[in-house]
Amino acid sequence: HFSCAECNSNANQDSCTACYPGHVLSKSDSSTTGTCIPECTGRYAENCEANQCTAVLGGSKYCSKCKSGYVPVDGLCVSATARAPNGCTPGDGICSSCTGTYFLQSGGCYNTKALPGSSVCTAVTGNNGQCSQCANTLSPNDGVCPACPAGCSKCSNTNTCTECLAGYYKSGTSCVKCSENSSNGGNTITGVENCVSCAPPSGSGPVTCYVTQTPTVDPTDPSTNKGGLSSGAIAGISVAVIAVVGGLVGFLCWWFICRGKA
Repeated sequence: HFSCAECNSNANQDSCTACYPGHVLSKSDSSTTGTCIPECTGRYAENCEANQCTAVLGGSKYCSKCKSGYVPVDGLCVSATARAPNGCTPGDGICSSCTGTYFLQSGGCYNTKALPGSSVCTAVTGNNGQCSQCANTLSPNDGVCPACPAGCSKCSNTNTCTECLAGYYKSGTSCVKCSENSSNGGNTITGVENCVSCAPPSGSGPVTCYVTQTPTVDPTDPSTNKGGLSSGAIAGISVAVIAVVGGLVGFLCWWFICRGKA
């Protein structure tokens, strides 16, 4: 499906196994596939403290601090009291340490064996939650993986990209969104509007775009209904409907009164 960065063998919307940056995989705990939804929405917004969806993994944001009684595990706020959360030693809305195959990242515990955790760390040392092998090929500092430049999935140092995340193309030593322009060694590369999967030209010119997505409204905006109309647009439509109905009723009353007099 066009909404998936990666998927299994069918083209259904719920067949995604990985998402483009800015989106997260919404699935059941027992499934390996799901649908891609905007970051910080749906299950990923439940019980997350206000303005605390700040942990970045694989180019997407996840909750870094949950409301009291919950802790972030694999980007979701799970109960800290009903049962011991997988891999997490509960703190005040955060994980103070991680165990097993989980590593500590921005207040939460993430599994090295599944996304989104595996996009950052692929192995841990002992049982202390410290990463020993970073997915971006950099060496961890005290168990924490240094970040590559924005848009990079792998880099040779914190300034030089070697591979890009889905939705980006390589331009020199940087990764640029498929929808944005760049300059590379005298060549000018032109992005394609709404493009989320592309390849750069060999010289100057537009990127080759493979997938485009029409931007959607912010689902967290309270002034927007599920159909994507703002409250202002809805009010305008309501006024227009009332005016039409009122005019029709007035015409019918006039018509029947006049005919009655005749």
